[in-house]
Amino acid sequence: MPRLKPILEKTALAAMTAGELVPHLPYDGLIPVATALAVTPIAFASFLATDTGRLLLRELRRRRRLRAKRPASPSLRGTPDPREIAADGTLAPRTLLVRLRLGSRLADLAPTLDNSLRYRTLSNGKKHIASRNGGMKEYLADHRIPVNYSTLQRYRRLAERLRQLLALDPRLPLEWLLPGGAPDRPLPPDLAVPYQTARRRLHRLLREHRNFSALSRCVDAKLGIPELIAVRRTARRKAEAARARRFEARRRAVSAPAVVLGNCRVTISPSRVEATKRALVQFLRDRRLPPPLVHLRNKTLHWLVTVSAE
Repeated sequence: MPRLKPILEKTALAAMTAGELVPHLPYDGLIPVATALAVTPIAFASFLATDTGRLLLRELRRRRRLRAKRPASPSLRGTPDPREIAADGTLAPRTLLVRLRLGSRLADLAPTLDNSLRYRTLSNGKKHIASRNGGMKEYLADHRIPVNYSTLQRYRRLAERLRQLLALDPRLPLEWLLPGGAPDRPLPPDLAVPYQTARRRLHRLLREHRNFSALSRCVDAKLGIPELIAVRRTARRKAEAARARRFEARRRAVSAPAVVLGNCRVTISPSRVEATKRALVQFLRDRRLPPPLVHLRNKTLHWLVTVSAE
């Protein structure tokens, strides 16, 4: 019975969060429900197969992920609290400063999340990529933050590019440079760029560009990202054109004229027809063939010369 008590408590705790009405029930009143469910393994397994049971299992997995240890953020601010991110996400209207603050917190949070690949060992001993860890998406789902994932990623990307443009020290969060976000602690003296210098540069950018899209375009232009995108797009188009030419050459080679030499069939490439014919004629003239093949060689040479003349 002592071993069964933790299972019953976990089941009751999960049941409190499964539905909308269940959390209002007293905790002691759910212990008999959990006891009734855990009387036999068959009844408990049958209960987990229902929709409510799946909700309980999902809630238990979510709480286990929340209890998992995460590495500390490299920022002096520390790892952001999910309630702060949710509060910034629900602000309306969401101004430029709020978006930058949200992006700064997400940039500080990203190094603490696990987005690595999950491997599975096959029967032959080799590793196979099975899936990828949740990362930011799993964090938003676990803490029930009501903000669109792609929107948050745009805020985070702009914050990271602003850090790159300002040459900001990795320990200094971008949030501390925003108006009203001055730190309440002494800063290390060995910063790559002094705090006041980076703050003045950021405020100048915010005065010149009061819109999120305009600021994003300005930062990208200063970093040369549009040029990089254009270079990558040009390289991709050239690669696609070369791939299309190779495909067309292989497609035309199927219907190219062919020469039968004994038991061999030689196909002439359409991209280099004349050069292939001349090389084949020279090859056949220089060969010393046995008498049974001389007639076949002369017939082939005559066909090649006739085709070239046409």
